[in-house]
Amino acid sequence: MLKQTTVAILLAALMGGIFSYPVEAATRTPRRLDGVLVPPGQANQWPVAVMIDNHTASRPQAGLNKASIVYEALAEGGIPRFMAVFAQPKISLIGPVRSARPYFVRYAAEYRAGLAHAGGSFDALNLLRSLRMPNIEGIKGKTAQYFYRRGGGCVHCLFTDSKLMTRALKAAKYYRKKPTFRPWKFKVDPPIKERRVGKHGATIDLGAGAAYAIRYEYDRKKNVYKRFTGGRAQVDRLTRKQLTAKNVVLLLVPKERVLDRKGRIALNTIGKGKAILLKDGYSRTIKWQKKTTYGRTIFSGLDGNEIVFNRGSVWITVVPRGHRYRLF
Repeated sequence: MLKQTTVAILLAALMGGIFSYPVEAATRTPRRLDGVLVPPGQANQWPVAVMIDNHTASRPQAGLNKASIVYEALAEGGIPRFMAVFAQPKISLIGPVRSARPYFVRYAAEYRAGLAHAGGSFDALNLLRSLRMPNIEGIKGKTAQYFYRRGGGCVHCLFTDSKLMTRALKAAKYYRKKPTFRPWKFKVDPPIKERRVGKHGATIDLGAGAAYAIRYEYDRKKNVYKRFTGGRAQVDRLTRKQLTAKNVVLLLVPKERVLDRKGRIALNTIGKGKAILLKDGYSRTIKWQKKTTYGRTIFSGLDGNEIVFNRGSVWITVVPRGHRYRLF
């Protein structure tokens, strides 16, 4: 009798193990932005892009750890700035929010994303007004209600969160719409034996000095790239955990053009060129192409086949010609 009971229990456990995974998997679907498996209702929500400060006075930033895609590019004085694209997960703090530039607007346009920003250059604001996407202005007008000051009235003190961004999308009548941008291709992580052994990553110098030096270091066990800025681990403001990326792209573009005495620049992000992909511990030269303002940036190998990213975050640093990077 004891043997029969034991066998029955083992069979039940085995059957549960066999059938529980497909049932769970069947209730989840790849998220359009980053390929992460989520409940179907969360797979294709309207994205929000938020301009995020990277001045030394703004660190540590909040919310970058929850972004599906992060774009990093130069602003004035060679100081990089971020645009984080979110799939509307629950994020209690995002920022500090800073101003927009035309090249960030063009990247946001790939998704028709709502763009949250604190003002912007003349060209950026004119471009944003002309595009069919929610313009979520943080310092004036009706949409300023979706932002708040935290820690004073300084330029590095403007924040928002996912609840406020959801309200902004509802007000713009975009909340229930479904985006149709072309998704990138994603895959599951390879088993650890297929990941590269040793110390690997990249350093990037965009010209603003040691405080803005960028470094990625590969973690083979977790299959992520740890992010460092200014020689220190870059952490989230709330969790104090180091930021990581599943995929890293160094997007190589022509030399920036300085537009005015304030040091505003123009970056040519429409066209085609080369890039460097860091994934699974390996680095490889790839190609990028973005045909129009609304057109998606598509990455492909030198053989012409489209790149397949690992499921999870993609961090893209735009590196103009003349700026240095090193792979190791």
